[in-house]
Amino acid sequence: MSRDSAFALLFDEFRQISAPALWLVDDNLDFETLPAVNPSVHAFTNRFDIYQGLTERGWQCDFCDGLENVTANHYHTALIRIPKEKARAHHLINQAAAKLVANGKLIITGMKQEGIKGFIDRAAKAAHSSAESWKADKQTWAAAVTINQFTPLDDQDYLTLRQAPRDESFHFWSKPGVFGWDKIDKGSALLVEHLRTLSAGVEIKSLLDLGCGYGYLSLHSHRLLGAHISATDNNAAAVAACRENFAQFNTLGEVIASDCGKSIESRFDAVICNPPFHSGFGISGDLTERFIQSAARHLTSEGVAIFVTNLHIGLERKAQPYFQEIATPVVTEHFKLIRLRQPR
Repeated sequence: MSRDSAFALLFDEFRQISAPALWLVDDNLDFETLPAVNPSVHAFTNRFDIYQGLTERGWQCDFCDGLENVTANHYHTALIRIPKEKARAHHLINQAAAKLVANGKLIITGMKQEGIKGFIDRAAKAAHSSAESWKADKQTWAAAVTINQFTPLDDQDYLTLRQAPRDESFHFWSKPGVFGWDKIDKGSALLVEHLRTLSAGVEIKSLLDLGCGYGYLSLHSHRLLGAHISATDNNAAAVAACRENFAQFNTLGEVIASDCGKSIESRFDAVICNPPFHSGFGISGDLTERFIQSAARHLTSEGVAIFVTNLHIGLERKAQPYFQEIATPVVTEHFKLIRLRQPR
C-alpha cells in the first residue's frame, strides 16, 4: 500500500498530544506508518479490521458507527483523516465537535481531489471561526479549527436507518455509510437470479454471506433456499443495517462483524460473495485472495461457493490453489458468476 500523505500529516500532530484526544479513523489506514502509541489518544472506527489492528498494537480503540455513548465536552483535540463519503465526513466532524471541550481543536486532513478544501471551509463556518491551514504538498492539506459554538453540518441524518432500495420481494433498510446504501447492486441481482441453478445438487442448510452489506444477498438466499444465514461484514454501518433487515423480514440467522469472516470458525454448505472491489478498497490481488481463501476455509467438502465479480477480475486464476473445481457458468456484458467446489 502506498503511503497516505494525509495520514502522515495527521500523525505529525500525535507527537504533540498530552491531553485526552479523539481519533476518528476509517478507510484504508496503513498500519506500517503508525506512530508510537499515544495513551492520550482514543480511537473510534467503523471498520472491524482497523479496530482489531489498532487494539493488537496497544491503542485504545472502539468499534462503532457513531459516538452516541461517548462523553461530551471531554476531549481537547479531535483528529480526522477525511473519509471518502461526504455524509460520513460531515457526521464525523459533527460528532467530534460535540465531544470537544470549549476551545478544543478539530484537526482534519485530506487530499485536494477528495475535496478537503471544502470540508475545511465548511467546518470553519460551522464553528463560526477561521481555520489554520497547512500543506504537505500541493495535493495534501491539513487544518485546525477551534470549536466553541458549532452548527452541525448536513450529514443526511447519518445514523438513522431508512427504507431505501427495494425490489419485488423486499424494501430494504439501509443508511449512508454502507457501500451502495441506496441502490441494488447489479452484480448481486445477477447472483440472485441464478442462485437456485448454481446451487442445484447441493443440500444447503447453512449459508455464509461474505461482505453482506445491508443484506441483499442474505435475504434473497434465505427466501430462495430456506437456509440458516450467517452474514458478515467489516463495516459497522453495514452490520447495523443487515441486522435490522434480518429482524424486519424474519430471516433465520445472525449478522457478525468480522474482517473477511476471519473470526468465524464454522463451515457452511454454501458461501456467497460479491467482493468489495470498488473505490476505497481497490482491486488488489491480496484482497481477492483473502475472500477466496475465506470461502475455502468456511466451505464444507461437498458445499458450493458462488462469487460475482466484474469481468476484469481474474478470480478463477486466484482460486486455483484453494479449489479443485472452478467454473464460470454465467458471463454478461459487465459481470461473471464463478462457481467453486471441493476446497483443497
